[in-house]
Amino acid sequence: MPKSCEEIWGNVLSGIERHVSPATYNLWFRNTTLLSVDGECCTIGVPNSYTAIWLKKHFSSVIKDILNASLDREIDIGFSVVKQMPSNKIGECIVNKEVRKEEAGDKRHSAPPRRVEHRVMRLEEFVVGPSNQLAYMSAQEMFRSPDPPFSTLFIYGSVGLGKTHILQGICNQVNENRNLRKAIYMPAEHWTNEFIAALKKGKVDSFRNEYRGADVLLIDDVHFLSNKSGIQEEFLHTFNTLHHSSKRIILASDAHPKLIKKIKESLASRMMSGMVAEIRPPDFETALAILKAKTGVAGKVMPQEVLAYMAERLKERSVREFESVLTTVTAIATAYKRKINVSLVKEVLSGVSSQRLRKVRIEDIEKCVSDYFQLSPEELRSSNKKRSQILPIHMCCYLARTLTAASYQEIGDHFGNRRHTTCIAAMRKIKRRLETDSEFSCLVDRLSEEIRRNPS
Repeated sequence: MPKSCEEIWGNVLSGIERHVSPATYNLWFRNTTLLSVDGECCTIGVPNSYTAIWLKKHFSSVIKDILNASLDREIDIGFSVVKQMPSNKIGECIVNKEVRKEEAGDKRHSAPPRRVEHRVMRLEEFVVGPSNQLAYMSAQEMFRSPDPPFSTLFIYGSVGLGKTHILQGICNQVNENRNLRKAIYMPAEHWTNEFIAALKKGKVDSFRNEYRGADVLLIDDVHFLSNKSGIQEEFLHTFNTLHHSSKRIILASDAHPKLIKKIKESLASRMMSGMVAEIRPPDFETALAILKAKTGVAGKVMPQEVLAYMAERLKERSVREFESVLTTVTAIATAYKRKINVSLVKEVLSGVSSQRLRKVRIEDIEKCVSDYFQLSPEELRSSNKKRSQILPIHMCCYLARTLTAASYQEIGDHFGNRRHTTCIAAMRKIKRRLETDSEFSCLVDRLSEEIRRNPS
């Protein structure tokens, strides 16, 4: 029997309620509803745009998982602002599973692969600081003259630090200048999907002409090519064709080429044939400048002391966290008509308004993780790895990298004198699991919150 929107959304809210605090549920989920299920897309009704932004950023994957299970198929979600939730509409949307599946099947067969859409990011909006200056200046240097000192740039660093901004900024800058240059920006996953689609349709020559005819090729998240031997071979040939033609190539990844697992040595060598630049998390001054820029673009006004407090607390973290905190602070201030001040920011960041400013140390992470898994700190530092210790150690490496300014080598030295490459591999494994396991993601979030609240 087909399910109503009310029943479907009730399942989603029941799942969400088990994973979040009552305060979070009441603030962000209580006034939401499922407006429609149209083919492969569900439209969720929310009371304001801030709620839509916050839910999309923090809970879209969880909502999708529950909807996929409830509807027994893959679903995308969208949000629509509804000032007054029309109670007479709830439950009227009936989903005919068989009809929708048939329609979705028709779309899958008829829709051609599309070039990835991305929002307009401009280089002039990129905030430059000591942590990202080398990558930014290197990208600019490639276009200062017809014969730059290097034609290949590889940028690497953790997620949310500005790699994509630089790549898209360069792409937009090149395409907007009327010099007849052709720049293509593409995440490696989309590039891979287009290549596979071209193989199936017998249009490989057209695919190759498209990408090998570019003047500037910008490929994001190249670590996606890991363990894909045939795709790597095709990409290497594309790389070589462009390189021999003195075209510009800019690549981005979360790891140095040498540290990307299961990448052909010939491809890794090519990636390192030009300039290699790392982006690190921002320091206080850069964090403050980023926060000012973000509030300026959004047309928000925040007191200087609030921005300074946020910068001190958020330095050494990703820019995406900056955006998340700004969005949440603004949403709460709007929903509850509260003044934006340091007290409100403290609540958002930690939930404890009286918390003192203290840096998280690796020892804080070690204590929290060892307590949760009922292990001793000595067991986490031991060089003898038991099966029961692997996940806790990996989580320690991930949390230490995301919550502190420690380098991979410093983290490795603390946990049993492990090599920095071991820590990078642990970081990658945790990231992959976070993307697919919502319960594990909630656990990591809880531990992170506990560590931030109770630094020693």
